[in-house]
Amino acid sequence: MSINLSYGRVAILAISLAALLAACSGSTAGTPAAAGTPASGSAAAGAPASMSVAGATDAAAPNSGGDASAACSIVTSSAVSTATGFAVAKSSGAAGQCIFQNADSSQYLTVLVYGSQADMAVMLEAEQGGEHIAGLGDDAFWAQLGGLIFVRKGDHAMAFLDPDLGASSSTDTSGRDALVTLARTALPNL
Repeated sequence: MSINLSYGRVAILAISLAALLAACSGSTAGTPAAAGTPASGSAAAGAPASMSVAGATDAAAPNSGGDASAACSIVTSSAVSTATGFAVAKSSGAAGQCIFQNADSSQYLTVLVYGSQADMAVMLEAEQGGEHIAGLGDDAFWAQLGGLIFVRKGDHAMAFLDPDLGASSSTDTSGRDALVTLARTALPNL
């Protein structure tokens, strides 16, 4: 059986992102590490590296150009919990990404925020192998392998990755639907 080239690109992207999550610097066993970060140096200096959800506000703030606080505030921990089905125990971010994590560190959702077309170039290439999502931003797609939804609005974009939501069968759309709902909630904050 041959693999469709565009499906193969999505598979490579998903595997690469998963490997980055598992192997990037500073992670402890069982804790997801930083995902591949958006390319430009748009991270704000002094952005918080970690914040306890108990002390965090649950109000989403507009994106200020790809910094960690924008990635962590584009959605609320409550909205993440609703979409993923796990309680968010903490969130942490750096350089345009944020990881919302359960007390069980194997359950997490990664949020990536992109501030330019150049930053999102790899994701735009992966779109060919994804499932187009109509009516979400200017452009959106779902890649089941890796549990990835990508949404572009003008020159800004966001991606949500939850490998657990992508692990369902191809006929089970509940994971995709949950991330689409989360993306619709986040879109005004992009």
